[in-house]
Amino acid sequence: MLLAELEMKESFMGNKMKNATPVMKQFWEAKASYPNSIMLFRMGDFYETFDEDAKLTSNILGIALTKRSNGAASSVPLAGFPYHSLDQHLYKLLKSGHRVAICEQVEDPKVSKGIVKREVVEVLSPGTAIADKYLNHKKNNFLCSIFFEKNNFGYAILDYSTGEFISGENKISELYNVLNQYNITEIILPKKQSNKINCNSINNILITEYNDWISDSNSCYERLIEHFSTKSLKGFGFSKKDLSVIASGTALIYVQENYFGKIKHITSLSRIANNDYMRIDPSTIKNLEIFDSLSSKDNTGTLIDVIDNTLTPMGSRLLAKHLANPLLSKNKINARLKLIDQFIENYIDNSNLVEQLKLISDIPRIISKISIGKSNPRDLVNLSSSLFSILKIKQEVSNNKPIYRLFHKVKNIKKVCNKINNHIISEPPIKLNKGGFIKSGISKKLDKLRKISDDVNKWLLDYQEKQRHITGISSLKISYNKVFGYYIDVTKTHIDKVPDYYIRKQTLTNSERYFTEELKEHENDILSSSDQIISIENTIYLELIDYILGYIEHIQNSANIISQFDLIVSHSITAKNNNYTKPIISEKSTKFKVEKSRHPVVEQLLPLNEKFITNDIELDNNKKQIAIITGPNMAGKSTFLRQIGLVSILAQIGSYVPADYACLSIVDQLFTRVGANDNLAGGESTFLVEMNETANILNNATTQSLVILDEIGRGTSTYDGLSLAWAITEYIHNNSEIKAKTLFATHYHELIDLAEDLPDAFNLNVAVDEYDGDIIFLRKIQSGGANKSYGINVAKMAGIPSYVLSRANDLLSEFMHTKDVVKIPNKESIEQIDMFNSSDVLIDELRSIKLDEITPLEALNTLNKLKKRLK
Repeated sequence: MLLAELEMKESFMGNKMKNATPVMKQFWEAKASYPNSIMLFRMGDFYETFDEDAKLTSNILGIALTKRSNGAASSVPLAGFPYHSLDQHLYKLLKSGHRVAICEQVEDPKVSKGIVKREVVEVLSPGTAIADKYLNHKKNNFLCSIFFEKNNFGYAILDYSTGEFISGENKISELYNVLNQYNITEIILPKKQSNKINCNSINNILITEYNDWISDSNSCYERLIEHFSTKSLKGFGFSKKDLSVIASGTALIYVQENYFGKIKHITSLSRIANNDYMRIDPSTIKNLEIFDSLSSKDNTGTLIDVIDNTLTPMGSRLLAKHLANPLLSKNKINARLKLIDQFIENYIDNSNLVEQLKLISDIPRIISKISIGKSNPRDLVNLSSSLFSILKIKQEVSNNKPIYRLFHKVKNIKKVCNKINNHIISEPPIKLNKGGFIKSGISKKLDKLRKISDDVNKWLLDYQEKQRHITGISSLKISYNKVFGYYIDVTKTHIDKVPDYYIRKQTLTNSERYFTEELKEHENDILSSSDQIISIENTIYLELIDYILGYIEHIQNSANIISQFDLIVSHSITAKNNNYTKPIISEKSTKFKVEKSRHPVVEQLLPLNEKFITNDIELDNNKKQIAIITGPNMAGKSTFLRQIGLVSILAQIGSYVPADYACLSIVDQLFTRVGANDNLAGGESTFLVEMNETANILNNATTQSLVILDEIGRGTSTYDGLSLAWAITEYIHNNSEIKAKTLFATHYHELIDLAEDLPDAFNLNVAVDEYDGDIIFLRKIQSGGANKSYGINVAKMAGIPSYVLSRANDLLSEFMHTKDVVKIPNKESIEQIDMFNSSDVLIDELRSIKLDEITPLEALNTLNKLKKRLK
């Protein structure tokens, strides 16, 4: 047992075992080892839950809560369900954030003496589930192991369902950025460090604690080198004292304990380097709607929804990883772009490649199921056909060196394909316990038993016809079930025709069931041959599994390569269908120039006859560092801001971009402060969330960052908000450590004056036409600041009553005539005002001195003090 559950076992058993029935004692003993898991206890054809587990299970699954006799220990709550519905119920239990221990019958009840032997065979949790029903084929299911030390933390990200295993280290301040980059469903960490995780920041993630001694650095290191069969971890890029080694070791121990050592499919460990990828904080991922929509519950209207034209599950998951981790290396970005170039130029209309990709199943998850003993014959056939498709694709691209080079690690998989195809029939059953999936000619003994079985089955059909003829009952049937074996079924209307030698076996409402001595004799032969056939087929199947696992790394390499190829195809299709252009990546220049850019999602959602209005932008770290964008609400400012952020991400994942031209400097961090959000669970108001996000930008942005600010300061009073917006803009402009390229959309028209005071700032506005008191949004970004806000016009469009609009216009005219225009002074003018204010105070003090009441020495001292203050 890995978890802190060990400490609870002794007291738990002592309280529960007294006076319990033998079966319940068996349950309590199993439950004592996993007190923090829901125990599914197999009893015949049902999985039962007891006590608190039963109450919890009944509530989650919506099934009846009853009671079971527990001898002198009184009754105990009970809730259960049939064994064949395990998957659907297990899915609900895991989705509700619980761990589940499955306690199976591990011996045949027919041969057991006393109580059937039962053992916990696996422990499932949200982060270690592998069932198809639980998993989303487009998403990874990551478990995250964390270990803190001082101001840093090591982390390991493991997808048990695919075998992907990556690890790294970072500052504690980056914790939630790391967690938001991956689809984390469970976090494990030492018990004493659990207070370092803020549950409000990680909704719907199960936190599992383990005993602190598990995270011993030496033990973790030894466990890793033992698993990977290496003498050190240097080949993986790790040293013995790395915090990431502790995190990786505990992650491996956790899944090894839960799956009882079944971890052969975890064949490598990769190091995450913090300076390899663009930093995108959680609010930016949310605001740009990269993965999740702000307006719908699914991913409709998101970036990944629009650009995902992948045809394999692995390709789709790889796209998600790329979007969360855009590259910082110009060479790596250009290498991806070059492959897209090659595909568009040579294969964009090659339907055969597309068709072969469509035939490829989820290879990593099939391999995982094979590794842990959860596969079935159909999985093997799907694996074989998938590997054959990879070989066909490799052959198809063999004349293109850049793309063919991608396939150089596709080796030795044809042997696996041939082995599977030689052993398994083309359309096998899903279940192993039925047999009938091994081809003829593999085992002479199997073939002989099948002939016997076929002969007996033919005898059954002949015997059925013979009995129909003898009795004159045309509806007579010979059937079989597990409880009663073979029987003759006769409806009640024909009972009077039943011969004397029929022996009654069972009475039903509408029929009687019988057997004969002759039928009983052949039943033994049928069942005997059937049991032997299933046993031999299972033995052959397990031998085939061992053979496949011998090539596991070759298969995983092939799956990884085809996911990369699938992504190249996807980007190429997206570029062609959506008219994207290849970006020019600049590593030395600070220029960020995009011509006729479009929002990749919004343009797809427009009505058929409506065209997206394109816009240009040019930024750098000198004269065009900060663009101050003004214009009315609904005019398109926010869309423009977001599309520039998305262009940056798409370019750095190595994709074409929605524009006519793009020459982009590398962005190390992308920040957005967009929209109004609160965090009620964390006790944070809309304005506090806004300030938290802005503080994050000001404290972390660099000269290589891209900052997108939308309506800073609107969550407070007008003058507070205007002052903050002004000061924030000055800070980004004047602080040499930041000096980040910035797009700042604002409704504070007073900020237009900033462009006069800040040499590297400039004004843009969204063009608007007025006609007969109405406004027309042109959606076009142009030079200069907006001259008015058009707020009342927008209110009219929203359907505000005419009286309110009329009154608002009157008040607006009054305010404009009676109030001074707000002009925010620059820092120098503020200092000048302070100097004059200070002089006035000194003059007042000088006038208040009564010379006839002080001595000459006191007068001299007073004059000296005033002189010093004036300086």
